[in-house]
Amino acid sequence: MALIGKIRQHFWFVLILLGLALAAFLIMDTSLSSTSRGASDAQIGSVNGQKIDYNEFSRTEQAYFSGSTADAFAKKNTIWNYFIEKALVKEETESLGLSVSYDELMDLQFGNPPSPIITQNQWQASDLQNIRNTLTSGEPIQNPNLEAYWVEQEQQIINDALKTKMNNIISKSVYTPSWLAEESHATENTKIDFKYVKIPFDQMDASGIQVSDADIKNYVSTRKDQFMQDEETRVAEYAVFDVVPSASDSTFWLEKMNETKTNFMAAANDSLFVTGNGGAYSHLYNKLDILSESNRASIESLNPGEYYGPFVESGSYVVVKMIDKKVIPDTVQAQHILRSIDPNNPASDVAAEAFIDSINTVYKRGRISFDTLAVRHSQDPGSAVKGGDLGKFTQQTMVPEFTKAAFGYGKTGGVYKVKSQFGYHLIKVGEQIFNDRELKYNIASVVQTIIPTQETQDTKYDEVTELLSQNREAADLANALQAMPGVTMQTSAPMNINDYLFGNLGSGQTQRDMVKWAFDPSAEVGDVSDEVYRFSDPVRYFDNRYVVVTLKSIVPAGMPTADVLRSQVESVVMNKMKGEKLKSSLSISSLDALASQYNTTVETAADVAASSTFVAGVGSEPEVIGMAFDLASQAVSKPILGESGLFVVEKVRTMEAGAATNIPFLKTSVSTATKSQVGFKIIENMKERANITDKRASFF
Repeated sequence: MALIGKIRQHFWFVLILLGLALAAFLIMDTSLSSTSRGASDAQIGSVNGQKIDYNEFSRTEQAYFSGSTADAFAKKNTIWNYFIEKALVKEETESLGLSVSYDELMDLQFGNPPSPIITQNQWQASDLQNIRNTLTSGEPIQNPNLEAYWVEQEQQIINDALKTKMNNIISKSVYTPSWLAEESHATENTKIDFKYVKIPFDQMDASGIQVSDADIKNYVSTRKDQFMQDEETRVAEYAVFDVVPSASDSTFWLEKMNETKTNFMAAANDSLFVTGNGGAYSHLYNKLDILSESNRASIESLNPGEYYGPFVESGSYVVVKMIDKKVIPDTVQAQHILRSIDPNNPASDVAAEAFIDSINTVYKRGRISFDTLAVRHSQDPGSAVKGGDLGKFTQQTMVPEFTKAAFGYGKTGGVYKVKSQFGYHLIKVGEQIFNDRELKYNIASVVQTIIPTQETQDTKYDEVTELLSQNREAADLANALQAMPGVTMQTSAPMNINDYLFGNLGSGQTQRDMVKWAFDPSAEVGDVSDEVYRFSDPVRYFDNRYVVVTLKSIVPAGMPTADVLRSQVESVVMNKMKGEKLKSSLSISSLDALASQYNTTVETAADVAASSTFVAGVGSEPEVIGMAFDLASQAVSKPILGESGLFVVEKVRTMEAGAATNIPFLKTSVSTATKSQVGFKIIENMKERANITDKRASFF
């Protein structure tokens, strides 16, 4: 108490000390910012020494994706790949002496035809002409957003033009000799038919087989490129806690729905009330098939103006009002005469209605046909030339006012005036077609989804937070979850430091935060995240689940250990070992006998080319196809260990391709196929050889 008394006596001195400490902290932070966050700090990466500036990266992203609803991290990934490609293309084309001149750039932007970039961005000719006039006059583009976009688009056009020039140089060097064209012709056109028996791996005996680390290493040693990792990966485990409404939540929303029903019954305008209270209103008449059978009969029995509910339908409380019910046609044929109105000019409304009234009067006198009046006076160009004929249509085709006249109160041969958003219509109802004479219903409904209240969300969050505080090791957390039904630890796929997808949780900022935690330099295998990650319902924005993350494994760059590889390849190695065991003991007298022994059938593969990558029934089995081609006709192969089982094949016949008759055409065809891959292959090869520094994880 004495200490507290002294602090009270010298309270202002304490405040001064706190102020000085805060100032020192701010000065230190500013100092650190100015020294550690200098020019190099804005470098998000580099390609062969070419820096990728973060500010330029952000400007490009903003220019190209402003207003886009695509995934934020997918957009960033697209821009990153663009910057890498641009740097590689720039480096390579500069060494080749390639460039894009000002005149060439102008032609690519405004010429005929323009750059594919202009085409894919769907610029209108008039807009392009205006921009060209602005640029050639030396004036800046007045719209800042458009100017930023145009600058970035120019860079993309230049990159695309340089890439095209580089690809053209490489493509010109592609040459196909005659022998290669002939060999390609033979490979693609020589066909065989063969019979085969397939014994799937799951039908093989696995007794006595154990997959050792040595077995895994031997398997991987022949496939190093497939398993070698260029960068470190990490695997996380995570538990998902769903936030579900409680019984008290259901009662709470039921009370709210009863209040809504009272207001619904007192509302003067059904459509306005329904749309303002999360419901559904339509002018259409339908059957009640969309409703569950448990409530359908009660709603069908309602008279117009009566209500039913609240009742539960698909996790929501629903109240339904019967607006009307009647037998209506399924299809109607009609004609109309339209006089348009200008919503900004009240006088046009009066004139259009008066014109329609006069036409109606003329028609009723019987001196001029409806067809003639439509041709002369209708302002609907699509139907006027056809005497106003709209053909046959359903309820869904027309605007509500038109539909009500044609399907609701209109009768065959009747003429009716209605007003819609397009103007005034004079409608002549023609044939009304009934598929049946069943009643159809026009209903309005209000809906309240039964969601967890804030109290329920907070309670669940507190439970998960308490669980997390008491279990700070992954093993302890896993043990604690065993007592919680419906909650289990799930395992993510191996993740890279820049990934934004997490397990089966999709992508987003929260998922990205979870990846960043897993790659935090201080994170160790077995650690549990300090944070409970929140996920929200994308429509109603309540917390619908909480997630806790643990770090399961860290796999350094290079060849993973056998322990890491086991989860990926153990089943494959086991299959190979089962296949080898069966292969060594298999005795083959005929395909029929083999099929009978293993309860399978003899199948036939027809018209198989040596170039085939997939054969129906066989699958993707290059070893099987190769062996079948090497056999003599009617010969039976030795057992072939394939990707999906053990095969034995018997060649039935060979259909030779015959001599190639048009070598120049074949050479051109093979060269064209090769050239079509140049663009993609060259960029991928350049990426593989490039020295790329990636610092994206430090920025987002």
